[in-house]
Amino acid sequence: MRPAILQFTAPKAATSARRQRGVTLVELMVALALGLLVTVALLKVYIDASRMYRFNEGLARLQENGRFALEFIRRDARAAGFWGCNSNATLSNGVSGTNAAFIDIAAGHIAGTQGEARANLPDAPDSISFRGGFGNGTALTAAMTSEAAELAVTSIAELTSPIAMVSDCENADIFAITAASELTLSHTAGANVSGSLSKVYKTDARVHPVRQSTYCIGDGVTPNVPSLKRTTDPGVSCPSGGEELIEGVENIQILYGEDTDADANGDNGDDVANRYVAAGTSGLDVDRIVSLRISILLRSIENNLTTNPAPYSFNGTTYTPGASDRYLRKVFTTTITLRNKVR
Repeated sequence: MRPAILQFTAPKAATSARRQRGVTLVELMVALALGLLVTVALLKVYIDASRMYRFNEGLARLQENGRFALEFIRRDARAAGFWGCNSNATLSNGVSGTNAAFIDIAAGHIAGTQGEARANLPDAPDSISFRGGFGNGTALTAAMTSEAAELAVTSIAELTSPIAMVSDCENADIFAITAASELTLSHTAGANVSGSLSKVYKTDARVHPVRQSTYCIGDGVTPNVPSLKRTTDPGVSCPSGGEELIEGVENIQILYGEDTDADANGDNGDDVANRYVAAGTSGLDVDRIVSLRISILLRSIENNLTTNPAPYSFNGTTYTPGASDRYLRKVFTTTITLRNKVR
């Protein structure tokens, strides 16, 4: 006979109660505290990452704008003073002085001036003008029949400037284009002192556009953002006119490298600057300028990229921005060797 097996069954009510138990108040408060700590940590990571991203983006933009600004100036500086295939060729400027597009060639192919003072910048930004022929030019397709004859050229696409130059390595004439149609250029009196050039040019001559490019610092399109500006119209002043090239350029300082070993005509020197001085310095001979040293100060477009105002040095002076000025700044400096002599 088998022994009786006793079975105990837990009350259903007690089992149900155990299954329905939740967290205690203490456990809930601990979980909330841990969740809050994790949220704060993640928020700090996000804020730091966002700030670092804005800083790196602002720095990258400064680097890019600085390189572009110097490249714009370098390109015109290296081409300035080009008056044809022979820098010693006889140069005649036939453009009338009353012409709004008149370029003062006699003043040289570079001219430095002091710009207008700007707020919070003790050093007023400089400005500089470059003059000369530019581009590859276009060849004459036929010899002129007289000094007053039109110039027949292969193309007028490059001749967008109202002033042009025709050169054959022996002579060069600068003239105002009074009409350009069917691949011919007119140079009549009125815009020019005379309707005649200095000689009859043949098919070995080329025609180049001539312009004056002036660089300065002025207000850009965006309010309160200084910019590097350029004007190629002699009748338009800089900085009040011209086109905006690079935004965020606060200052530009230019020193002129003078070869003091050269004679009064700029000849017999070694084309190496013996000193760098500012425009208007007593004793500076523009005929002996062989290079330019250009320093530009760039500022980030957006504010609050730094946690505190960041002091910076420019042109030998250290500046401390105001409490609300938390822009990022960087200085770019380059030396440009001039290819052509001042005439």
